[in-house]
Parts: sequence; C-alpha cells; structure tokens
Amino acid sequence: MEVPMATYTNPVYARDFPDPHVLVYRGKFYAYATHSSGYDFQVMESPDLVHWTHKGSAFCPPWSREHLWAPEVIQHRGVLYMTYSARNPETGKHDIGIATSTNPLGPFTHRAILVHGDDNRVGVIDATVFFDKDGTPYLIYSEEDPRAIVLRRMTPDLLRVSEEKTVLLRPDRDWEKGIVEAPTMLYRNRTYYLFYSGGWFQSYKRDACYAVAYATASSLKGPYTKAERILQTVPGKVYSPGHQCIVRLPSGEMWMLYHAWDDQNEPLYGSNPLGRTLRLDRLYWRDGKPYVDGPSTEPRQAPRVR
Repeated sequence: MEVPMATYTNPVYARDFPDPHVLVYRGKFYAYATHSSGYDFQVMESPDLVHWTHKGSAFCPPWSREHLWAPEVIQHRGVLYMTYSARNPETGKHDIGIATSTNPLGPFTHRAILVHGDDNRVGVIDATVFFDKDGTPYLIYSEEDPRAIVLRRMTPDLLRVSEEKTVLLRPDRDWEKGIVEAPTMLYRNRTYYLFYSGGWFQSYKRDACYAVAYATASSLKGPYTKAERILQTVPGKVYSPGHQCIVRLPSGEMWMLYHAWDDQNEPLYGSNPLGRTLRLDRLYWRDGKPYVDGPSTEPRQAPRVR
C-alpha cells in the first residue's frame, strides 16, 4: 500500500514568532524568536519542522528588559550558546550578549556582553556565530546607523571577540532602503554565501520590500558580490518575508525558515492580528546558486527529516 506524501502549508506556526532561528538537537528541532512583549525569548519544539509546540520562555537577560531581539542558539563542545541583542538601559544602545545552557528549553545563563553598540546611533543587533573551515569561530552581526554587516573573530570559548572588525556588506541596492541585517553564513564548494535581509519590514502593503538576498565571496573576509533576492513579497498573499535561518537535515535537504506577514490589515506592524508568523520553504542549489521555492502558501511536500 502506497504511503501518502506528507505535506505542510505555511504558516507552520500561525502566531507572532519574529526573527526565528532553529537548532537541531538530539533528533528534535528547537525554534527561538523575539517575543512581541520584548521581555524574553520564545522557544518551541518540533519533531519535523512542521508541527510546533510552544514551550514558553527560554531566557530573559538580567541586564536588560528592553528590545530583546533575534536569539540564535548553537551547540559547541557540549554546551548550548545563545547570542542575542538587547537595549542597554544605561546607554540606550543595543548590545550583543551571549548566554549558555545544557537544555535547549532553557533556562539560559548570561555569560558576557560580546559587543557594545556605543559606536553606532542605534547599536548592534542580529548576531550569528560561524565556524570557518578550520574551526575558527567568528561573530557576524549588524550595525545600525551607519548600517553594515560586520565580522569579528571570537575566542575558542565564544565569550570574547577581537577588537578588529571587517565590514562584509553595506546597503547599496534601492530595495534595501538603507538596511542590511539578519546575516546567515554558509560555506559550500569553496564559496562563502552570506544570506541577509534588507528593506522595510513594518510598512504598508504597497511599500512592503523586506526580503532575503545573498552575496558570495571566495574568502570569508570578502570582498562579497551581491546577487538577487531569493525570497520576497507575493502581493495579496505574503508580505516582507525575511530574517531567515537555514537548517541542513540529516537527509541532505536544506530548508529556510523565516517570518512574514499575511494579507490581514495594515500597516503590517501593529495592525496585523497574527504578527510575523513562522514559515519554511525548501532551499535548492543550481549551478552554485541558491534559490527558494517560495514564499509558499499552498500545500508542499514536508521536510524529509531523516
């Protein structure tokens, strides 16, 4: 008897779950996100990337209760590390912190502030940890005003970064509206792929331009050459998809998870009843170029987890 093909339909979590990041840990998936309250970080659990159970709060840093954004969790040497940004109440600028845990559901414990946002008008946000091909860890993050995506080398324990920084990208495309953020780095076939989001995420529908694009380089520190957008608004269905993360499954499949608005109400930020919902679509490669078959709204074949 033929087994029916498993499918999914976006959104896979139809509630506010912005700035998502997914950890693969001991056969399960854990998703972390900004909370609309701004006071902590959400966490969910899934067996298959499609069916999600909300597990409450993973972490609330002791040094800030303001603008807690974009948590990312990785496993390193048997420990789970969460990078995140929050507004420092003393300076009013966003800083990047790091916390640790042995349980993906938390609680996490604050360990250090990695980068202070004092040199920028708004601060520093959207941190991600990337291990180069020789195992050296780097912190990649976004600076706000002047906008840029930058890189700094980390110490082996991931609790400090070097003073030296390298600018990887600046906004120079019209659609980016002066914004580049949410970096995701992949190394594949001797090429570095820097995925990022740009544009306005909180606009009216007619101005919705937040999207995912990528740039490539033969060296980690660049120079990077920008390519086209690979995930963008579909009018009447999906608006401002972005703040992507990429999950590589044991089956070999790669999937992009991201947030987006649906077609209900505007302006999108503050009026949409669902908020930025969690979605996913398959990431493919053709002749060294990534592309995403989305943003989808119709049933699609579900991820082949194993």
